[in-house]
Amino acid sequence: MLLYFFMEAFSYLVFRKGGDYLGLLEVKNIDFSYGRIPILKNICFELDKAQIWVLLGPNGSGKSTLLRCLSGLNEPHSGHICIEGRNLKKFSRKQLARHICFLPQKQMELQYTSVYELVAMGRSPHQSLGWCLTGKDKEKINWAIEYMKLTGLQKRLLSSLSGGERQRAWIAMILVQDTPVILLDEPATFLDLKYQWDLIAKIHDIRRQLQKSFVIVLHDVNQAFALADQVLVLKDGQVYQSGNPAEVITSQLLQDVYSIEANVCRIPQHSRPVVIPKAIC
Repeated sequence: MLLYFFMEAFSYLVFRKGGDYLGLLEVKNIDFSYGRIPILKNICFELDKAQIWVLLGPNGSGKSTLLRCLSGLNEPHSGHICIEGRNLKKFSRKQLARHICFLPQKQMELQYTSVYELVAMGRSPHQSLGWCLTGKDKEKINWAIEYMKLTGLQKRLLSSLSGGERQRAWIAMILVQDTPVILLDEPATFLDLKYQWDLIAKIHDIRRQLQKSFVIVLHDVNQAFALADQVLVLKDGQVYQSGNPAEVITSQLLQDVYSIEANVCRIPQHSRPVVIPKAIC
C-alpha cells in the first residue's frame, strides 16, 4: 500500500506542472505492421491538454491506423503510448473508454436504433451496474443532442436519416462519452459545407469550454489551417514534418507529400493561409 502511494505521488510530480499534465497523451517511437507490411515507423508526438492536432497525408500514409493505435484498438509492435502518464496497455477497455473516445471513418449500421438511444450509448463506460441512466447521464445526453442540433431528430431511427444527420448523431455520442481525449477520423465526411464549418467551430468551442484535446484526421488542408494548433504530416507511414500549420504547410511540402503544385496564399484581412492549386489559379 505504501509503495502504491509512493508511485502515485511520484507520478503526480513527474507528470504535473502547475496543475496540468505536461503531456496528456504521449506517443513515443511507435511502429506498427499488418503482418510483414510496415504501416507506421517511429511515430512520435505529444498532445497537451486543450490542444488540437490534425493528421495530414495522402491515402495509405497511416493516418487511420495511427488513430486506431491511439485508441487502443491496434497495439504497436514497439514504442509506447501513454495517457496521463500511464501506458495504454495497463487500462481495461472500460477504463480506457473513460479517457479516450474514437469516432472512426465508418460506423456500424444500427438499423433499429433511435438518435437518442445512440447518443445514450456514449454513457456506457460510466455505467457501474447494468444499464440505468442517472440524472447526470440524461443531462449530458440532452446537452449533446441540443448542441449538435438534433433535438427535432432525437426520436427518429438512424436508418431514416441522411448521411450528414447520422454523422452529427455519432459526434453527439462521443461528446456524451466525456473523455479528455477525442479522436476523430475524417469527421466532416457526409457533412454539407455549412455543417463542415459548423463542426470546426464546435470543436474550437468544445476545446475552449470543456478543455478537451483532439487528434483529428483531415484531408482538407484549408480546414487544417482553420482547426489545428499542430499538424503531423505523414508520408509512407513516417512523420514527414510536424509543427505549427502556418510554418509546416508550404508549397514544397504539398509537392513532396501530395504531388500537387499549389500556392499557399495570404489573403488581406484573413487570419490564416489558404491553399490554392495552381491548376485552378
